[in-house]
Amino acid sequence: MPFSPSYDVPDERRAYTMHAGPVGCLILHGFMGSPISTRPMATYLMEQGVTVHCPLLPGHGEYPDKFYKIPKEAWIDEVEEALAYLRTQCQEIFLIGHSMGTILGAHLVVKYGGFQGQIMLAPVYDVPDRRIRLLRAARYVMPWFYPLKSRSLRDLVYERIRDFNPAIDFDDPEVQAKLPMLTRVPTSGMDEMRQMLDVGQDLWPQLDLPILVFQGELDIAASPENTQKIFDMLPSEDKELILFKDAGHELMRPFEPVHAEVWPKTLQFITSHSALVETITPLEKPVTAD
Repeated sequence: MPFSPSYDVPDERRAYTMHAGPVGCLILHGFMGSPISTRPMATYLMEQGVTVHCPLLPGHGEYPDKFYKIPKEAWIDEVEEALAYLRTQCQEIFLIGHSMGTILGAHLVVKYGGFQGQIMLAPVYDVPDRRIRLLRAARYVMPWFYPLKSRSLRDLVYERIRDFNPAIDFDDPEVQAKLPMLTRVPTSGMDEMRQMLDVGQDLWPQLDLPILVFQGELDIAASPENTQKIFDMLPSEDKELILFKDAGHELMRPFEPVHAEVWPKTLQFITSHSALVETITPLEKPVTAD
């Protein structure tokens, strides 16, 4: 069964399916993200004739304390189930992954195969702060990590909290008082993320399929240098890396100007690698999403 959160998750952050045609995209969000980050691009693809499905990873969709005692295997199980579902709906499947979602997508490619191509948005190679690796042992004696205490992670934390609540005022004294609790992350969850990144380093050299990679040069979560490392490890002869000089981590979001290039380039990649390209046509009428 698909993951059903026991905590409150707004509708726009829940899993969704947008039905269109026999060519499908499985979209996988990243660590501390949710399906809200991919919905606008998914709507665009659906309106162009591509079916899209995006699961909600366990522990996601709310503040990061929900990662408590969630193992990485739960994330893997969820994307495997999402793939099984989408294969009942579509004849062809492309993968779109954002951040840690690119690693989950790589896992599916290596384990199952049969994909027409993979699109990576800001893939991650390593942790943004090396001290996170110390949590391998600390998780058993220190249950919570307070990232606001780390100068290197502060901007990233603010970015994640703002994603959940765009109207938040970080200068409000009441908000400042609540921030340590709002931003605390289970050390176990951070270490599970670290483990996923290590898995990724083993998977990148095995991805021999058409791949398109998007990367922002201002990304504070996934550095361009590390994305270049990933790109160089990919054995595929059909691969492309597109860098955006003034973009950050959320390349596909409407508030990021480069989304106007990312969306059509993603569609172009799909149409150029699909054997069912004649079925990818703009819909005359909008289709409701599940």
